[in-house]
Amino acid sequence: MAAKLSALLGGVSDLADRIITTLVFLIVVGMVTATTLQVIFRVFFTALAWSEEISRYFLVWGTFFAATMAYKRGNHIAITFVVNALRGRARLCFSLLIYLLSLLFFIVITCFSLSMIGLQVFQISPALGIPMQLVYMCIPISLTVMAFHALAAVMQMLNGTKSKEGVMV
Repeated sequence: MAAKLSALLGGVSDLADRIITTLVFLIVVGMVTATTLQVIFRVFFTALAWSEEISRYFLVWGTFFAATMAYKRGNHIAITFVVNALRGRARLCFSLLIYLLSLLFFIVITCFSLSMIGLQVFQISPALGIPMQLVYMCIPISLTVMAFHALAAVMQMLNGTKSKEGVMV
């Protein structure tokens, strides 16, 4: 049962990572397109009022989503001398502790970010006229995805199926 749950969580984590990777690619394409249009219109026509704002929001969303990709792959900056000094079961326990603390952090910050977004009910972006809640939603979405990646990693480590792809294992 635990092995099936671990495999299911790992599969869903991989699927979420593929979806996020595609979204980050599309966000970067959108950001490059908006910036290019801004340069063209500024030189040859009248500057576009919305292009700078949408580029900024694409950058924010792309950064948060790319952070989930880095977390999944173990590519965030890490101080690994403690983990590297440990062997066997001690290394596994320390890695599990780190993943569990990360999971707790992601859950707490997600809750606080949702309450922050709730305070932004009346705030509208100046150029695009979209609710700022939509802009800020990248925070809880990306943290939820990272929490899910951490949970999948914990389950895989407990079942002995976690690959050595990440920094912690």
